[in-house]
Amino acid sequence: MGIGCWMESRSGRVGVAWLTVGLLGLAGCGDQQEQPDAAEGGPQLGPSEVVEVVGEVDPSSPLAGVELVRSADVGPSYPNARMGFSTPDAGSRFAEGEAVEVRFSLSGYELGVPTPEGDERGIARAPDGQHIHFIVNDRSYQAIYDASEPVVLEDLPAGTHVLRAFPGRDWHESVKTPGALAQRLIVVGEEPAAHPAPEEWGPTLIYSRPQGEYEGAMADSILVDYFIANVRLSDGGYRVRLTVNGERQFLMSEWAPHLLLGMPEGEHVLQLELVDGDGMIVQSPFHPIEREFRVVR
Repeated sequence: MGIGCWMESRSGRVGVAWLTVGLLGLAGCGDQQEQPDAAEGGPQLGPSEVVEVVGEVDPSSPLAGVELVRSADVGPSYPNARMGFSTPDAGSRFAEGEAVEVRFSLSGYELGVPTPEGDERGIARAPDGQHIHFIVNDRSYQAIYDASEPVVLEDLPAGTHVLRAFPGRDWHESVKTPGALAQRLIVVGEEPAAHPAPEEWGPTLIYSRPQGEYEGAMADSILVDYFIANVRLSDGGYRVRLTVNGERQFLMSEWAPHLLLGMPEGEHVLQLELVDGDGMIVQSPFHPIEREFRVVR
């Protein structure tokens, strides 16, 4: 479950409740500080495929006109992007209250620059360019624009935690190539680890977007994106089920960026679930995932 917006700084000290906030704050998970594209008025690139709808919705529902579409592919795929953690070591144990210093290693991908062809997307973009999506467990991600400085996690609660990171384009779409995901398990306190290492989990789904607030033209097309590991999506096989406000459901059979169209104004809850060929929810840590976001018209 999401717990709200992280605050970030180029010093790497961050916070939501159990994190420390640096002095130079940048919004890492909302769209409030993001700049619209130069071309306003909605998406400039048309969708290529309407996604399968599950069940029926009352025609009088505010969600009756909502669609999920598979977005057209734009820009480079970054096949050589490699994401990793320099610290902490896998399986590291920390005392309660001890700060955890996280350092990233990234090659084949440049941070802090615009993504080529981003102007054609017509969706919310990060004003500071390409970044790393850094996630602790199933929390909202923090955008990292400079990997030369560590992120310091302070006052992590006792228990087992999983650090996750993958590169994001300036419109927040994840880079979906082999080697682009890094995961690392650590333990705080004296209890034994509650989960095995992430690479042993089997099929895994990691939530990325949407999150935060979408206003005006940026609310016309809302990016839905996630990272998967140890699984391939297909018709009749594993798929990702998206549920909006517990009412409107879609099934995604391709690991690709998608767009929510026609979302009404207000607060919304989006749930992502990885399901097998029989529609059963895959059992894995920090899954399924639920996130709140807001649309302002």
